[in-house]
Amino acid sequence: MTITEQTTALEAYQGCARCPDDLESFWRRCLAPTAKMAECHTHPVPFQNSAAVYEDLFIPSAGGGTIHARHIRPVGEGPFPIILMFHDLGRKIRGWHHMTRFTALGYAVVALENRLDASDQLQELPPLKLEQSFKDAFTVATAARALPYTDAAHLATWGEGFGGALALVTAALLPGEVRCAALNPMPADFRRRNGVSDEKLLSALDYMDPVNFAPFLRGSLLMGTGLMDKVAPPEGQYAIYNRAVCPKRHLVYPKYEHERINFFENELIKFLHL
Repeated sequence: MTITEQTTALEAYQGCARCPDDLESFWRRCLAPTAKMAECHTHPVPFQNSAAVYEDLFIPSAGGGTIHARHIRPVGEGPFPIILMFHDLGRKIRGWHHMTRFTALGYAVVALENRLDASDQLQELPPLKLEQSFKDAFTVATAARALPYTDAAHLATWGEGFGGALALVTAALLPGEVRCAALNPMPADFRRRNGVSDEKLLSALDYMDPVNFAPFLRGSLLMGTGLMDKVAPPEGQYAIYNRAVCPKRHLVYPKYEHERINFFENELIKFLHL
């Protein structure tokens, strides 16, 4: 199959996920206690400079424990638009140096440190672990919007791999128009996975499938897909994109797998700047 034939077929694929009728009410109930966890404790880190303020954030979780995130904001009174960053599973949270580049655009940055570890298999995560991860992401987003100097009306999410799924779900669950950028988002389209036939499990996973959140995106969407990705199959990624009804743009990279793509990050800068 040629690349053109492959992408033509994918552009028509809507996915196998079944959106529950009560998806919105289910997540309203789930997030009711989470939405109150806006208070966070800040700790400065040692490398402050004249251009930016650097802090560690520690946020209590409604499910127990503490969520850690990194926070950078430009020096000044603000308010600053904010970008929420989510990293892939098996990779560490992005470094302070990488995050600092967004301050040049006038953005504050909050980056969640995912509490899942590298031993967790993305395609085998149980519904409860996915639910807790989504809650953590929403909790960090809620805390970020409540920070001093934050322009809560101008918020964007950005993630890679599993972080891409967190970015999509968070943007869909937050109020207002939240812009979202996601590279190789996963896991997605659970019902298409080989070897999964337990209907009870699949029905539970329908509440966690980013494919089912896609229609709830209200801000613009920038998605990137490595067409050779074996970790996050392109079919699931296309299902997300095809179900989204917001303003959207899909960048496809035929020779890339599940990896960071500098070309996409260049487009991300333009996406945020505009």
